[in-house]
Order: sequence, then C-alpha cells, then structure tokens
Amino acid sequence: MQKRKFESLSFKIISSIILTSVVIIIGIFLSFETINKKAFYNVELQKAKLIVKTIEPLVAVDIYLGMQGKMKSIVKELIKNKDILSVEILKNNKPIYEVKSKNKSKSLFVITHNILQPNSKKKIGTIVLNYSNHNYEQLVSKYTKLLMIMLIILFIISALLSIYIKNILKPLRKIARLLQDFSPEKKLQIKPMKEDNEISLILSALNEMQEKIFDFASKQKDINAYLEKEVDSKTVELRKQLFIDDLTQLPNRRKLFNDIANSKNDRALLILNIDDFKEINDFYGQSVGDYILIEFAKELQYLLKNEKEIMLSRLSGDEFAVFFQHKPSEKSFMRVINNLTKEIEKMVFEYEHSEIFIRVTIGATMDSNEMLEKADIALKLAKEHKKYFLLYDKKFNVKKQYKENMEWVQKIKSAINDDRIVPYFQPIFDATTQKAVSYECLIRLIDTDGSVISPYKFLTIAQKSKLYPQLTQIMLEKSCQYFEHRDTTFSVNLSINDILDVDMVNYIQKCIKKHNVNNKIVFEILETEGINNYVEVSSFILSMKQLGCKISIDDFGSGYSNFEHILKLDIDYIKIDGSLIKNLETDINAQIVVETIVDFAKKLNLITIAEFVHNQAVFEKVKLLDIERVQGFYLGEPDKGIPTDVDAFA
Repeated sequence: MQKRKFESLSFKIISSIILTSVVIIIGIFLSFETINKKAFYNVELQKAKLIVKTIEPLVAVDIYLGMQGKMKSIVKELIKNKDILSVEILKNNKPIYEVKSKNKSKSLFVITHNILQPNSKKKIGTIVLNYSNHNYEQLVSKYTKLLMIMLIILFIISALLSIYIKNILKPLRKIARLLQDFSPEKKLQIKPMKEDNEISLILSALNEMQEKIFDFASKQKDINAYLEKEVDSKTVELRKQLFIDDLTQLPNRRKLFNDIANSKNDRALLILNIDDFKEINDFYGQSVGDYILIEFAKELQYLLKNEKEIMLSRLSGDEFAVFFQHKPSEKSFMRVINNLTKEIEKMVFEYEHSEIFIRVTIGATMDSNEMLEKADIALKLAKEHKKYFLLYDKKFNVKKQYKENMEWVQKIKSAINDDRIVPYFQPIFDATTQKAVSYECLIRLIDTDGSVISPYKFLTIAQKSKLYPQLTQIMLEKSCQYFEHRDTTFSVNLSINDILDVDMVNYIQKCIKKHNVNNKIVFEILETEGINNYVEVSSFILSMKQLGCKISIDDFGSGYSNFEHILKLDIDYIKIDGSLIKNLETDINAQIVVETIVDFAKKLNLITIAEFVHNQAVFEKVKLLDIERVQGFYLGEPDKGIPTDVDAFA
C-alpha cells in the first residue's frame, strides 16, 4: 500500500513541483548571489578608479611645479572620504607623501595609477590608493536580505500550489480506484458529479466509453474473423513479394531454392549469364541495363511459354535460371538449350536509335544433387574456356582446383608470417633522355625454396580470401622504407577497394608521413576495375594531392575505358595499357587509340607512360607517337634493388 502511494500520479506531480521549486530557488539564489556581488564589486572598483583619475592631473601639476604643499592638501582632503583607507604618492618609486585614514574597515582593493607629466606621457610618479570594503559590504547585506525574503515568498507559493493540486487530483484518485474493477462483462456504477468541470466531463466520457466497449465486445467474433481473413490476404501478398523479383517480376533466387528443396523428382537446371553486361551498364547507363533485363525476361518467358514443366527465374544481376521440374531426356534438354541460344542471338534491343545485341553463356546440370553449385561451376568453366554452353561433368575435378586454392591461401599466409612478401622495382625511363626517372614497385612472393613467384599466380586468390589488404600494407611499408633516403620517385599500385577502405586510407597517410615520401610517391589506380564511385575516389585523390603525392591511372585503354575518368579526377599520369602497346608497331587500330589518348593527355598537361615495351620496334613506335615515358622488359626487368646510378638502357 505504501509503495502504491509513492507510485500515484498526485504524489509524482506534487513531488515534481516541490523538487522543481527547490532547484529553481537554489539556482536563483546562487545565480543572483554571484552576479550581483560581482556587479557591486565592479561599481566600487569603478568609483575608486574615477577618484584616482580625477586627482591625478592635480597631483601631476603640483609635483611637476614642485608645489608639494598644495599636493598634500589635496591628498588630506581626499582622505576625508570614509571609503578611502590610505593614499600614497611615489616619485621615482620612492614614497614622498602618505596619508592614512582612521577608518578601521578592511581593504577591498588597491588601485595603482601612474602620474604623467602635464602635456606629456612621461611618468613622473605613482598614486597608490587603498579602498575600503565598507560600502560594498552594506550593499551586499541589503541585497542578501531582500533576496532571502523573495525566496521565502516563492517557497510558500510553491507549497500552497502543491496543496491545491493535491486537492484537485482527489476525484481522479477515486475514479482510478473505481476503474480497477472494470471488465467488458461488468458495468461500473459511475455517479455523475454536480459540478460542471473537467472531472465531470471525464466521468461522462467514461460512461459513454463503457457503452461503446460493450457494443464492441458483442461484435468481437465478427471482427476476429475479419482480421483472420485480412492476415491471410497479407500473408499471400508478402509471400509473393518474398518470392518475386522486383525488376523483372519473375520468381527470384529464393523461390528457386524453395522449389528445388521441395521437389522429390529428378530434375535439371540451366543458368544463363549475359556476357559483358557490366559494359552495357557502364556504356549506356543503369536505366538502359534495367530496361534490357526486363525485356530479356519477357522474351525468355515467351520462348518457354509452351514448356509446362519448366520454371524461369532471375537469380541476380544478369543471371537467369531455367529449372526443369522433371528431368528431361538428353535430347529434349539439348533441344531447349539450342533453341534458347539461337533465339537469343536474334534478339535486338532498341534504345534511342541504337541497337543493342547480347550474348549469353550457359552452364547446366542434369544431376539433382547440389544443382545450383554444379550449374554455376559449369557456367564459370564455360566462360573460362570461351564456350557458349557447358554441361557439368564429374571429370571437371573442381575439387582439385578448390584444393589448390586452399594451398595457395596457406602459402600466402605463411609468406606474410615469415616476411617473404617483398617488392621488386621496375624502372620507368624518359623516352628522350633514356634515363630512369621512376620505379614501379611490384609485389613478389618468395617461396620456401627461394624461388620468386609472380603476382598473377596468387593475387586473385588473395583477393578472394581477404588477404589482399595485408599485402597492400606490406608493399606500401616496404616500398616507402626503401625509397625514404633515395632521390627518385616511385609508384605503388592501389585497387579501388583499397581507396574505398577507410582503414587502408588512414594507414597510407600514416605510412607516407612516417617515411617522409609524400613528394616521391605516385599511386597507380587500376582503371580496369571501374572507377564509378567518383565522390570517394575524388576525396582520396584530393587528400593525397594535399600531402604532395601524385596520381596515375593504370591500364588505361583496356576494355571500355572512360575518358570521363580523366576529366573528373585530378591525376598526373596516364599509363597506357599493355594490350595496346605490345603490338603497337603493327596494329593500326591500337595506334589510332594510343594517338587519341596521347593527344587527349597533352591537352590536359598529363604525362603518358607506355608499359609492356618489349622490343626495339615497339619502343621506336612509342617515341614516334610522342609518349613521354616507357616501361617494359626490353628496357629493364623488375629487380629486388635499384642501381645507385642508372644510365641509358641497352
């Protein structure tokens, strides 16, 4: 009972008012006490300063003219002020006259003021005035009494208000006790009040609410039935959303998983992947890519409309699945595949007067166990071997490849732990002077037998196993340390994932500051990975440029290179991809592309670098196209160190 009393609304309101009042009273007292004491103090201080400033010119004239008698009379007259305890006149820091008051008050403060020669700023003496606290204490005492009276009045008002609120809430407490016995089957006997106030309105509202509740209870069974119907309807709708792809309105990957899991029959599965769909997105834009996916889904539905035992679904992105709910004969299976391939080759998607053609690669399985995994393996192998279709076969021996991948993961981890990840340095030459002007730092793994392993054997696996960031950090640290005391620039490769990783960017900044190589290092960003996240990439480039670093776009010209990258990003170098350089002396198309890139770069004052220069003929063609810098095995191979003085290459 005592606990319920403390939990009541009236107790909480009254205690809140009392507590708030106490806090306000204390706050007001302390605030005004501090503010007004300071104000009184400042008033007395200003009075003292004014007195000193007033007599200073008179004393200055008397000292200057040697009229010390007159000066003494001024000071004696001044000491009659009961607030002044003493006045001392100094000349050359020696007292020449001092008068003290008989007033026994304590000193409030001492004012020291320079005496200046008339019509000059030259100091000829000092006035020291000792000011009494008598007036200050009187002001503070009067104010404190007044404030205490006000606070007592405020406290009395708060107490009376608390009592008044408690009386107001009494009827509400009675209503609360009455409502404790309420149930939909039992009506309460609530007597209306004679007074016309809010409590009376509450009682009337409670009576009306009782009637409505009883009426509602009588219809409850119908409502429950209605709600159950609505829930069933929403469940169907949600199930549809769960199993339907938003873009194409085909069954989605989840629906396919569900159908495969619930099927008891022998089955078959095709996975269709649109080749190079990312390039369509990059070249035409995301909206065009979505349009093609929607239209392609409609075409596939039309082609399979007569196949009763086949379900079409969209797995993700540019992948679609054709699920045979009953395993067909091999002849029927191949008939469907050949028909799909032939019809897809005929498909043309029109967009703004452009005709877009697509190709697909198909992976398939007729094994009912692990269907998705096996069809996906067949699809990947078909892409690797440039085939339009591949049926899964146990002879693929994919497990062997998986085993090799795991061995490489262990080999990379071991190399990291044993400090066997090292940079090799390949020189970059000035095409005119034939001098090495920079070095590219290339990663190498030293095997336990001492053999040097190139990155193409382990970097892809490192990326898939999430070891790649560790390799980047090791390369960055060792490269910066190597070139810290060498007078030449050097470049380090960064992936887009490195740039978008906040922790990696912080590590890069700390590393280049630690080794003081900010004016030597060049970061090569791989253009082949697709620079689409311009905001983050631009932010990274800006932060590096502010430190003094330089930026290069690597592998430019491979695939669908975008000149927009160069315009949007503040870079210093363009490294032309080796696929364009390696056959430059004979490939006319490559020459046209390279000429375009070089001309574009020169107009933007960017330096071009040709990589993969592997013979004399390519080198001569590179110079003829006016590419400023060259790199390749013909000029200099990667090595674990650099010569102290590098002259012309052979």
